[in-house]
Amino acid sequence: MSARTVVFVESRRGVESLFTRLLRVGSAQCGWNHRVVTLRNEQCRRLQDSELARGICSGPVDLICFIMDAPLGWPGLWKSPQLRSIPKASFWYDDYMRSPETLAHPEVWKHWQKDDAVTVFSWDGHWRNKWREFSGHEALPVHLSADLEQFQNAADPLFPELRDHAVFTGTIPSVASLQTESNALPSPVRNYLNDCVADMELSPWPVRPYELAANERAALGDKRAMVINQWLSNPVHQALFNQQIWRWGKRTARLHGLSAILQSGPVAVLSGHHTERFATESELRVALQAPASFQFRNTTEVPAEKWSGLFRSGRFQVQFTDPQSVEGGLPFRVFECAASGVVLLSDHRKELGAEFRDNEEIVLAQDETGLTRRSAELFAADAEMLTSIGTAARVKFREKHTAAYRWNEIVSWLFNPSPSSSPSLPVAA
Repeated sequence: MSARTVVFVESRRGVESLFTRLLRVGSAQCGWNHRVVTLRNEQCRRLQDSELARGICSGPVDLICFIMDAPLGWPGLWKSPQLRSIPKASFWYDDYMRSPETLAHPEVWKHWQKDDAVTVFSWDGHWRNKWREFSGHEALPVHLSADLEQFQNAADPLFPELRDHAVFTGTIPSVASLQTESNALPSPVRNYLNDCVADMELSPWPVRPYELAANERAALGDKRAMVINQWLSNPVHQALFNQQIWRWGKRTARLHGLSAILQSGPVAVLSGHHTERFATESELRVALQAPASFQFRNTTEVPAEKWSGLFRSGRFQVQFTDPQSVEGGLPFRVFECAASGVVLLSDHRKELGAEFRDNEEIVLAQDETGLTRRSAELFAADAEMLTSIGTAARVKFREKHTAAYRWNEIVSWLFNPSPSSSPSLPVAA
């Protein structure tokens, strides 16, 4: 029997490839062939539905995959007779509240799922429920993964001098970029956003910016509410506002989390970016009122083959899940740290606790006070305890969170759905 083929539909210059890369790795490891078809040509000209259909059907195709709503601007794409019945999978490793195309066109999603063989996967239980309300159709659960060959527990730390530090690997939005974006809003909306941000700073951690904004909006006076509601009735405006409050939430959650850990011991931030949208070392030192022990490393030029060394740096790794992660929405970091065999200290999500056992395969904190306490325990822990947690995390990763395992899991959902039983999947070597 010949190998099956999956086609990934992507924007030419979008971020989808960051997510489909693991799907491509997993599919190849499971014996599938794959092709990538882009929605625009090399000159970034928007392709017609017929051109895309020809590209997808230029060879064998058994499954079509895309990230979130990448092809939603081509609502008639699946009407091609040769495409309509081919199984299609949309993967939401995010919320849909910052996607203007989706907010504006629930009817397209309803039709795609009802008539055009599109199955939606969503990484967070909260957003799976919201998707049912939004489109009238179920979304299936899915997690991210990591490449077993890329992340190794034997990799040398990239920054061995940080051996005594808690290490956060990631980005934090810069206040300058946030203020620039805010200044582009109409004055009443900007004032509403500023009120939300002020409330956010005082809110218990973890922050829920969408809920906070909804509560703030409900408390507005009639005249002010009318202006705000009229502006937000445009899906493009709503997505823009949601993006801004989400970025403020991301900054707030990460700074509060780092501040909590700094009360227990030294912290290092590993952050790589080419844009002013993210905070630099000098900004973080001021924002955190950081002591001399605080360290920063710019990882912009670190190649992918050395990423395992990033996560092998430090005494333990820390993460603070993004605002859209309500019940789960497990980030890349969970799987990258587990694959690298290192301890990860994270804020608690019930789906994260269901996948990785607290104190055995991961360390979880319910709030900022808990984060300070749990980090103090890890700073004081002996090497044997840290090694035990990291090793157990890697065992769990190899059992059910490799790219190959995830691909088999997805394929089982699509081609052999069985609500009463879990797929029988191979253990990664």
